[in-house]
Amino acid sequence: MRLLPETSYLLRLIVSMTTFVCACVLAVYWGTVAVKARRLARKIGKDPNVIPREKIGRWMRIIWAPTIAAWCVQPWLIAFGVGHRTFWLRRLLKPADPAVALAALIGMLLAVVALVLTIICWRRMGLSWRIGIDPAERTELIVQGPYRLVRHPIYALSILLMLGVVLAIPTPLMLVTAGIHIIMLQIEARREETHLLKIHGSQYGRYKEAVGRFIPRFRVQ
Repeated sequence: MRLLPETSYLLRLIVSMTTFVCACVLAVYWGTVAVKARRLARKIGKDPNVIPREKIGRWMRIIWAPTIAAWCVQPWLIAFGVGHRTFWLRRLLKPADPAVALAALIGMLLAVVALVLTIICWRRMGLSWRIGIDPAERTELIVQGPYRLVRHPIYALSILLMLGVVLAIPTPLMLVTAGIHIIMLQIEARREETHLLKIHGSQYGRYKEAVGRFIPRFRVQ
């Protein structure tokens, strides 16, 4: 079916708008992380493990940091038409397609919802919020609010945010970025659970058995 020029233009405009919104969402997300880390450092007298205190965490940062940078920069490059002829920044689907525009809108909405819910989780963490692991540090075990549903709501929402951006901006580089980021989150979640089990013992063990990692567990009575 051949689209009218006006329809094609509108679809392209929608896709461009969703790209720009995703770029803004990521800027707010990671900008908030930076500001929050700085403010929390003042309150607790040390940085919240931006640079982890253990070797594996520091090695993971070498891979994770450029992955996050690529995640944040891509939407801006694409929004302003930079590198659109480059294979890695070229959309895999034509923007002048109703299904593609709809997917982009859904992706944008998922990204916005993930941002809002993540901010709620950050506030719920309070002074216990950390970015990495310090084996010698004991923080309060948070099991209320969104943590009653899943053990890692912030990581779960980060995955949702990434999937939303992929829907809005399906480029080869974004797919690679998403794969690396999600794998890193899986590894870090398991490392954190091992750390929390050592720190909180059976209390965390019971919590771990009762609550899902990224997806809520619905038990049939």
